[in-house]
Amino acid sequence: MHLQLCLFCLRIMRPQPMHVCPRPELALRATGHCINSPTRDCRVVLCRAKPSMNRRLPTASKALLYVAQAAVVAAIAYNVLHLRSYDLRVPFEYQGDSMVILMYIKGMLLNGWTFIIPQLSAPFELNAAAFPIMTNADWLIMKAISLFTSEPGLVLNGFWLLTLALSAASSTLALRLLGLGRVYAFAAGILYAFLPFALLRNVAHVNLVYYLVPFLALLAVHIAGGLASENDKLIRRVAYGACIAQGFDYVYYSFFAVLLFAFAGLVGYVGTRSRRVLAVAATAMALVIGATSINLSPSLYSWYSAGKPPEMNYKKPAEAEIYGAKIRRMIVPNPHNPVRFLAQWARRDQASTFPNENENTMARLGLAASAGFVLLLLVSLRLLRLPNDESGAMLASLAPLSLFTLLFVTAGGAGAVFNLFFFSDIRAYNRFSVFLAFFALAGLGFVLRAWPRGRLGKRIAYPCVAVFGVLGLYDQLLDCNLPERAVADTNQYRADRDIAAHLQALYPAGASILQLPLTGFPPGYLQDRMLSYDHLRPFLWSGENMRWSWPSFSQRHRAWQDRLAGTAPPAMLDAAVYSNFDAILVDRYAYKDDARQLVSALEAAGAVRKFDHSRYVVLDLGTAGDRLLAKVGAPEFARQRAQWLNPAIRVAWGPGFYDAETSAQGVHFRWSSRRSSLTLVNESPLTKKIRVDFDVASQAAGTVQVESGTRRWHIDSRSEPSHASLELSIPPAAQHTLSFQGEVARVVAPGDPRELYFNVENFGYAELAEEAPDKAVVADTRGRQQ
Repeated sequence: MHLQLCLFCLRIMRPQPMHVCPRPELALRATGHCINSPTRDCRVVLCRAKPSMNRRLPTASKALLYVAQAAVVAAIAYNVLHLRSYDLRVPFEYQGDSMVILMYIKGMLLNGWTFIIPQLSAPFELNAAAFPIMTNADWLIMKAISLFTSEPGLVLNGFWLLTLALSAASSTLALRLLGLGRVYAFAAGILYAFLPFALLRNVAHVNLVYYLVPFLALLAVHIAGGLASENDKLIRRVAYGACIAQGFDYVYYSFFAVLLFAFAGLVGYVGTRSRRVLAVAATAMALVIGATSINLSPSLYSWYSAGKPPEMNYKKPAEAEIYGAKIRRMIVPNPHNPVRFLAQWARRDQASTFPNENENTMARLGLAASAGFVLLLLVSLRLLRLPNDESGAMLASLAPLSLFTLLFVTAGGAGAVFNLFFFSDIRAYNRFSVFLAFFALAGLGFVLRAWPRGRLGKRIAYPCVAVFGVLGLYDQLLDCNLPERAVADTNQYRADRDIAAHLQALYPAGASILQLPLTGFPPGYLQDRMLSYDHLRPFLWSGENMRWSWPSFSQRHRAWQDRLAGTAPPAMLDAAVYSNFDAILVDRYAYKDDARQLVSALEAAGAVRKFDHSRYVVLDLGTAGDRLLAKVGAPEFARQRAQWLNPAIRVAWGPGFYDAETSAQGVHFRWSSRRSSLTLVNESPLTKKIRVDFDVASQAAGTVQVESGTRRWHIDSRSEPSHASLELSIPPAAQHTLSFQGEVARVVAPGDPRELYFNVENFGYAELAEEAPDKAVVADTRGRQQ
């Protein structure tokens, strides 16, 4: 019987004892590293003995490596973030998406978990699980932190700082299990923890923390390599646990892990023809998909029972081109790099004003990972010759995985094709650059392990690598801009806490607050100086007995809000009282005139100003409620309250209408394409007779045709709004569809890709006590509500 000599683990410079390989079929790799026997009946393979110290979980003594690394990470974060002078109760980036994360944390602190937040979406409650940002694994860690503090900002900051240490430890352990030495794995773990991706996103995208990604990438490399590691069981156990944990975290990394495992299984099977490789890949995919399905089940159940929230279809396939990764941005240095050439390169890149520069600029790899990324590309293109040893085999596994990741995440890549044919919920493919960064750092490690030859070569190479590593870390840390925001964020935090404390003092027993202007969620709404999610600020620092009307994130709440938006003082004031609100909070920043006109109108209708601030005005509704009750009587008051809190009619905006907007004057409107429709759904067991009121306006004069079944109305449209009233009868458990068609010229709006023809303003309806025939009344009201 012929003897096959496997050179898979041969170290040229340092021969080691031989042993009989327990898995001979896995040593027959298609990478050119084995000498095949001319016969097929050989079952004995000799391999170089593999040092086991790199392939075992850390014992108590080896755990000191990770303790020391955590201390280094903490020291770096302490200095870079200026934690000595920072109040950790203040969120690191106190604006934008951080507000949404804080909303979930505050809900957890008040109610135990994040799914239901009764303090929001008054007069109902917020089913927060309806937004599929389910990160239960992260929330579990935050829950543990919340046992020691009730400050939302401290929980958020503490969690993010902890994930820096976790990312360093997980990447170090994964690199050790791949076979890299302690020193390199230690340093690479720190580089991985402080990727520009982490520093630039920080708490604003804390759902994108990546401490589980190294284990997912480790398993992908192991599968692509044909499971040819003597620590196969250990790697699978660690990685399978990570697959389950990732399934209970943000869906982005779960989605890409499944794709990566499928590709790795294909690569491993082609190299070994082993069905076991496919079985391991399928198991990993099943674990991620199964855990993800359980994780998202609260969201799916919410959609099933209450309908999909409005405005959830705001993502488009074309956005994969906008938010895809760019090779140029991934490898560019920081413009403040101390090396002159690198700084000039970065500044020249900035000055070139390339298009679609957005969050994809956060996918920068850093100098070290960029070097590894380029080396793996050279391996993929066969421009770099692989050594006939373990390092070469690892590079042969890493190269196709990095190339697959690149082709999928880059702008114009496979991700955009996927979105075109399947779904567009995953659109920001640049976020998968953390997988590429791990492959790149691993690849760099194996290149450095393989090519420095001889004592002199190593003496020269190691100091150079150390200097390059320090420079790479410094280049990455330059991306941290959080200290620059510290003063502004702290001032805003204190101002918001003062407002919340003042409101709590005004209503010590609690209150239900209507927040104006009315806005939607989750798409951002920028209104003058008011930023997206600013309505959350008072809630974050108030007690559990305060209720707030924002956000509108259910079909029930949106139907109520749309109806309220169709009213104006004094009808709006009456509606607020019927909806069980105690006060109105007006954000002056959302209005050009600081809301002076709106506040005056509300006061004239009976609201009483109780608090006046440079930004906020609080109008009490107690007196107005008493007057309304006395005016209409208790039975009618109860009937009207029931109609507002349990509306029988639900408005569903259909195709052709765009998301709701609010003008600088506080007018609520929706743009329409040339053809559009909306549906009025009667959810009661009784026939409902309603009057629908709205205004129509267009840039050019023309006609808007409204059609329902055999009925048709023509409404003159021009730049000044024209008012229309349609009186309709809707049978029980039935729906009534209104179809719109604009016979007007398309709006000229440079830079806006939408097809805009006309807009519908102040849409609302009112139930009628007596039956009336369907009819249309058209009047020029100059935008005033009738």
